[in-house]
Amino acid sequence: MQDQINRISDFWRKEYSAQIDEYDAFEVSEQFKQIASFFTPGLSYYYILNLHNLEIDFISEDYRNLLDVPREEVTMEKLLTTVVKEDLGNVENKEKVMQDFFSRYLTKEEKLKYKALYSYQLRDPKKRKHRMLIQATPLSLSQNGSIKHMLCIHSDISHYNINVSPYISFIDLKGEKSFINVDSSDGVFDPSLSNPEVENKFLNLTDREREIIKLLSKGKSTSGIADTLNISVHTVKTHRKNILQKSGCANTAELIAEFIIGGILNH
Repeated sequence: MQDQINRISDFWRKEYSAQIDEYDAFEVSEQFKQIASFFTPGLSYYYILNLHNLEIDFISEDYRNLLDVPREEVTMEKLLTTVVKEDLGNVENKEKVMQDFFSRYLTKEEKLKYKALYSYQLRDPKKRKHRMLIQATPLSLSQNGSIKHMLCIHSDISHYNINVSPYISFIDLKGEKSFINVDSSDGVFDPSLSNPEVENKFLNLTDREREIIKLLSKGKSTSGIADTLNISVHTVKTHRKNILQKSGCANTAELIAEFIIGGILNH
């Protein structure tokens, strides 16, 4: 396991750190912390990664739920030790695809408008497994276009019962061209390996059906959705039935899981 962790760390240093000449700490304002907290509900945490030296410029206190070490001892290598051993190979491939996408495929102007996301398995200090979703987006670039700082958000999505897959998605934050469920098995980004099926499922839904899916993903019950949208419980049930018929999913939990992993729904 340590060999795999070292290999991933060495890859980051070679492909990211070696491209950045000067150290530049990211200044985290209270406003930034407040905004970031909105995107890390439940069992989640976030950090700012300084790619010049792979140091963590800031990490939210919530990391203590998943990693039992003092703040000053948190490193990227320590975070990698929380990944379930059997999943480290998948994480390595996804990180290679992410680097390839941001460094080779995008122009300098495009880099700050994308986020990457993928799932992995984590083992907490009590040896319990969690299915996690990581979302990563560049915050700043060097003059040569290399990424200097990255915001990384890790969220527990175990309650969605999502199976960890070899896929990684790249979402255009301006709503333009996204790449959903790219197969990472070869460790390189290939746009032809993107699978638009999940996105098409969402686009095939009506505006009202999308509203209901979003509310379901936030834990709303059928009656709660009826109250929120000022419609009858019967109407909500009918919409839910139509949603499943259109999507081909066995239940709404399965569909929500697909939408979250595909970046269609924000967790």
